[in-house]
Amino acid sequence: MRYDTYKMNIKETAACVLIWIAVSVFFAYFFYKSMLSSIVLFLFFPLFLKYARSFLKQKRNWEMTLEFKELIRIVATNLQSGSSPENAFANAYRDMEKLYGRKSHITKECEIIVRGLENNIVLEELISSLGERSGIEEISEFAEIFSIAKRSGGNLKEIISDTTEVIDSRIEMKREFRILISSKKFEHRIMCLIPFVILVYIGVTSPGYFDILYGNISGTLIMSACLAVYTGAFLWGEHIVNLKI
Repeated sequence: MRYDTYKMNIKETAACVLIWIAVSVFFAYFFYKSMLSSIVLFLFFPLFLKYARSFLKQKRNWEMTLEFKELIRIVATNLQSGSSPENAFANAYRDMEKLYGRKSHITKECEIIVRGLENNIVLEELISSLGERSGIEEISEFAEIFSIAKRSGGNLKEIISDTTEVIDSRIEMKREFRILISSKKFEHRIMCLIPFVILVYIGVTSPGYFDILYGNISGTLIMSACLAVYTGAFLWGEHIVNLKI
């Protein structure tokens, strides 16, 4: 399985369809006061699907990064206790299964490594394959360092231990950054709802105030421009709060 792309299952696709139907109806009401326009807005579903796929991919890869951190920590501990690299990964597979279950991505990858070893595939090739397929920086770097250390015949225990500490520190730094920025994400999404709260408030306190913007060509063009600006501002805000480190 490759992790640099994301293939949505039927349940996720159905959820995206329902979400976009709700969003289309919501925007159609506030920007056009016409449910017919929701059909037009639904035509932009492929763009939303692309956004959802990117979001789910990032979520999955971050979960796998955290799981991988635990894996290499266990592997490093097994190596320090005297296990061979092959046995270190075999024992780590059982620990991963207990920690995350058989369906987790890291457990499945550990199983692939164990099955590969049983079929006499070299460990370096299995780790390199994981690094190449993962598309995750920390996994790719570990795979490269592991392969070099194994081929060069260096002190594998110390090299893996030092590498594990560096990767562990980097992942923890990313985790802290994500925690800090999560409040900004929440603020951004609350701010995105404020315009609609204002529209509801004015609509309740001053009925008919916005009627001139609905049911005519000029009003439709103005509201379409407003929708475009709103969408651009939302996406720009999402880009800012999703900066990578």
